[in-house]
Amino acid sequence: MEGPVGCGKSELVSEAIDRATGRGWVVLRATGAAEEHALPLGVLGQLAASGPPGLLAAAVSRVPGALRESTQSFGAAVRRLGASGPVLICVDDWQHADDVSRTQLLHLARGSRRAGILVVLARALPATVPDPLLETELLRLSGSFRLRAAPLSPAGVDTLLDEAGITEGPSRRLAHRLTGGNPLLLRAVLADFAAGGGALEPRSDGAYAQALVTCVARVGAAAGAVARAAGALDGHASAGTVAALLDRPAAAVAPVLHALAEGGLLDGTASTARFRHAAARAAVLDALPAAERAALHQGAAAVLRREGAPATAVAERLLAAGGVPEPWAVPVLQSAAAYLLAAGEPRTALDCLRLAGDSFTDPRRRAGNTLRTAEAAARIDPEDAELRLAALLAEARTGHLTATDLNTLAGLLAVHGRLDEAREARDLAAAAGAREDTASAGGRTGSGSGEDAEAAGAGADAEVAGADAVPEAGANPGRVAIPAQLPPPWYGRSAQSGAARAGSGAFGGATAGRAGDRGVGGAGAGFDTSRVLAAAGSAGGGATTAIGGGPAETGGLTDGCRPGRRDAAVWAGPWWLEERAGGAVAGAEAQLRSALGGCPAIEPVLHALRTLLYLGGPARALPWCAEFAERTRECAAPGWSAMVRTVHAEALFRQGDLPGAEAAARTALELVPRSAGSTVVTGTAGILAQVLLARGRADAAAAELARPVAESGHATVPGLAYLRARGRFHLAAGRCHAALADFLEIGRRMRGWGLDRPVVLPWRTDAAEALLGLGEARQADRFVTQQLALPDAADAWVQGVSLRQRAALLEPRRRKTLLDRSTQALRRSGDRYELARTLAEFGRTLLECGETARATMVNRTAWHLADECGAYPLRDTVESAGPVPAPPAAPVALPARSASCARLAELTDSERRVAALAVHGDTNREIAGKLFITVSTVEQHLTRAYRKLGVTSRRQLPVELQLMLSEA
Repeated sequence: MEGPVGCGKSELVSEAIDRATGRGWVVLRATGAAEEHALPLGVLGQLAASGPPGLLAAAVSRVPGALRESTQSFGAAVRRLGASGPVLICVDDWQHADDVSRTQLLHLARGSRRAGILVVLARALPATVPDPLLETELLRLSGSFRLRAAPLSPAGVDTLLDEAGITEGPSRRLAHRLTGGNPLLLRAVLADFAAGGGALEPRSDGAYAQALVTCVARVGAAAGAVARAAGALDGHASAGTVAALLDRPAAAVAPVLHALAEGGLLDGTASTARFRHAAARAAVLDALPAAERAALHQGAAAVLRREGAPATAVAERLLAAGGVPEPWAVPVLQSAAAYLLAAGEPRTALDCLRLAGDSFTDPRRRAGNTLRTAEAAARIDPEDAELRLAALLAEARTGHLTATDLNTLAGLLAVHGRLDEAREARDLAAAAGAREDTASAGGRTGSGSGEDAEAAGAGADAEVAGADAVPEAGANPGRVAIPAQLPPPWYGRSAQSGAARAGSGAFGGATAGRAGDRGVGGAGAGFDTSRVLAAAGSAGGGATTAIGGGPAETGGLTDGCRPGRRDAAVWAGPWWLEERAGGAVAGAEAQLRSALGGCPAIEPVLHALRTLLYLGGPARALPWCAEFAERTRECAAPGWSAMVRTVHAEALFRQGDLPGAEAAARTALELVPRSAGSTVVTGTAGILAQVLLARGRADAAAAELARPVAESGHATVPGLAYLRARGRFHLAAGRCHAALADFLEIGRRMRGWGLDRPVVLPWRTDAAEALLGLGEARQADRFVTQQLALPDAADAWVQGVSLRQRAALLEPRRRKTLLDRSTQALRRSGDRYELARTLAEFGRTLLECGETARATMVNRTAWHLADECGAYPLRDTVESAGPVPAPPAAPVALPARSASCARLAELTDSERRVAALAVHGDTNREIAGKLFITVSTVEQHLTRAYRKLGVTSRRQLPVELQLMLSEA
């Protein structure tokens, strides 16, 4: 009898013994053991001891020199027993029997049929045969035959599962996959099922794992080492690789692998095998001490690298080992990380980059790896990425980063809305590029030190040489030429003091290496400026109107792609195409279509989505937002998904879908850790708070705004949404000064970043609303007039919001005309909430003008729109307006400048700064801290300012001081 371990061979032996005993046969039994293989007469001694008392024991003697007599005496005694009745001789694990016992049993078997003796020899397969000639002699005997115990068939497994009450399809399929039909493993699986309360999920300490470890031990002495090697090589185990890892001949390893596979312990054959479940693999490997296990994984990584296995397979073993044993491991880890990012496995990619980073001693190489680590971390936890980028920027100030890495850093900072830091990184990149060019020129002429030039040249060579070594999304990750250092992402490829550097982006299409150029192709390609221009009907050139009231800037595409404006363009779209917005929208949609495959880089996707939202309107952006929210989820990138869903929430808000915007914002916040330092959290919370205010849930909005936010978060583009939400909250509570301060802070930052676009955030109309609340109609009119003079005033949404605010400054007849135009513009924009606000104001104005019938119709439309949007406070306000016209209100006059305002010129610069901060709401101590002066000096400046302006308290200070503070 023979069969794989655990497949019932021993049970067949027991069944033969039971049947023979039941029929009155004499039964002799023994079991071979590996540790007793060298013990002469070991098996014969067991057989003699199991027989009738006094008949056989005396026949076996282990006295040296008496072995021959003992075997002859034992054989004669057995034949005498056979003469009186049938005799059954059973030896289990026959392969471990000693040579003397094996020879004597062969002699007995030769005459067994005539002597009434049945010999049953059982062994596990496919153990190494100690004596092939003896095995051949056994098979030649006329009365011999072979019984094979095989794993259960699928029908047999189903029968046992039915008896155990496992009827659920997934559990049954898992049971088949775990056991391969091995009866012992199947019983262990059923035990785990019963212990788990009906849940079939093997654990490394469960019955299944323990049974598998036992089966491995029973296969043979070499099986444990082979099984552990197969576990370390998981999925790549073959006779050749296991032999190389164990430093043994492949011919000795192959039978053991075959035995493990035959018994269902491994899935596959000797050419390729792996454990059937992670719990089984863990149970086998966990038996090793930690140091030996790590060494085994390191050895497996080296073997797979020599065999030309995929970089991801090698990296998996290095991660399991928890160390970098050789210099070759670092580029392997980086190459694997690039592929894993493209394949949508950012967590494993992040682990690879972290492990690689632990081995760097050179600051520049470590910085390059940290950039890639931050890019991977952004997919999961944006705050983690931001912390890494902040630390890297601090290191950049010491001069440890190359120009290429600094431009990459600037691009990553811009993606997170940290435009001040991005600008600093660009400046550092320009300085570093100049140094590198000088060093390179010195190296060519022989006048330089050589060290910096050599390092810079080596970095450039590694970049170009490594470009083709990084697999693209969907490519085979194996057998690549591993670069010495991974090239930077596409947004790090920019002009460095005139030295253009060509290459391929780490995670996508090719790039030209110049500022503003963007590769187009597969997933991860940048936003293609040339494609947008082509779609707009131009190949570049033309003047660009300045945004924010500064002098006009010219230069067309070149100016629009300056590093600072390019970074801001991530948040506002390509504004050097204001006159060709339709082409920009078409280009954005083309870019999004090209990014539909795989896991695209997030920056070009966000750029295109915002271009659609701000230049094409929410209706164009929403389908794409939903599409990429799902794609980022499929790519296991919750951080990226949160960024996309934030744009989705903003688009829904701009369409007037307040419940949808709230749901999208809350989903985005659930995807990432809710921490104070994350710009994603700050911006999304700001949008959510604005939506809650529009829905009349001021308490919920206050709760969102009360969450801790890092002070640096306000100095980011997402922080503008938070500041606007806080300003709207102050405005709703009647705190107009505080609201104005927030709105003016938004304007100051947007102008500083070159991002002053009302289509992104119309801060001027917000400020005008606060100024009206303070009774400063003239200043309010100035802000609205400025906004209407900007190029974005051609946008229907900006136009509608601006005209409504402008109308609030006019008498009813003129107000009616502007509100009518505002209504038409907002209808075109598709923003139902802002349209409902305008219609509500329009209805009130019509009542003032005595147009009751028309007012009733307008109010009814406004009521239904507000109800559909979920803006219930606005709806209730419209409902309470009623059809009865209110008494005509006096027009809002634009008063002349007050006497105190006229005296502002009399203040010194110091007095003006102190008074402006006082209007802003700062205490004397806070003013002293901000201006680095004493509290006493603050009091003296305020006293002189009060006297010159003719006021006696802070509340009487003119609001123009606050405007001066913002414009400063």
